[in-house]
Parts: sequence; C-alpha cells; structure tokens
Amino acid sequence: MNIKDACVSVFSNWNNFSERACRSEFWYFCLAVFIVSFLISFFETMLFLSIESYPTLLTYGIEMRDKEWESVQNPIGPLTLIFNVIILCPSISVTSRRLQDIGISGWWQLSYLIIIGLLIISILCILPGKKDENKWGKNPLFS
Repeated sequence: MNIKDACVSVFSNWNNFSERACRSEFWYFCLAVFIVSFLISFFETMLFLSIESYPTLLTYGIEMRDKEWESVQNPIGPLTLIFNVIILCPSISVTSRRLQDIGISGWWQLSYLIIIGLLIISILCILPGKKDENKWGKNPLFS
C-alpha cells in the first residue's frame, strides 16, 4: 500500500468503524495529513503575513510585537480549520480500525483525553496486527 492508496482507503471508509486497518494504511494516512497540514500552514502564513511586516520581522526577530505577526504565531486560519473538519471523521475511523487490528476496542481513543493519551495511542498503533481473525474481521493484510 502506498500513500495514495491509504488516503483513498481511509476516505472511502470514513464511516466504517467495524473492521480493521493495517499499519501501512494508518501511518501513510498520518504522513499525508502531516504533509498537507504543513503545506496549509505555510500557505496561510504567507497569505496572512503582509509585506509591511517583513522589515519588522528582520529588525526585531523573535521578540517582535507586531499585530500581524501574532496571527502567524497562532496559525489556526480558515484553511486549517476547514482541513481539520474534513479529516476529523476519517481520522477517528482509521484510528478505531487500527486499534481493532491489534485486538482492542476503538474506544481506547478516549485516552486522548488524558495527558499521555497521544503517546499511548501512538505506541498501540505501532504494534503489529493480530494474524488471525478477531471479532472485527479478518486481517487486512491477508484478505
């Protein structure tokens, strides 16, 4: 599976919470989301940072207090918001299916609500899936 196939699979199964997802599908989708998020943030930074603030940026460096630059330091622009809304349900779905591939419930995603939840989910998603069939279906690598 390549990055394109993973994204197509994730978006075509955006509402499927009952099967399994292999590691490559999950991690290629995460890589694609990271790349697109970076590009959107870069584009928004360039779009919303006016030419007049460049001399201020060069003069004061990191400690500048320019109003226009403050929006860049917290880059939640409209494109970022739209992108996050678009990937919300597919991200929850693929994470749920990835956790089910290793034999645990997708409800473990609720561990995101605690401080170390991201670390817990990341470690769990690195683990290889169960080779045999489990209650969420056959192994996606062998079906």
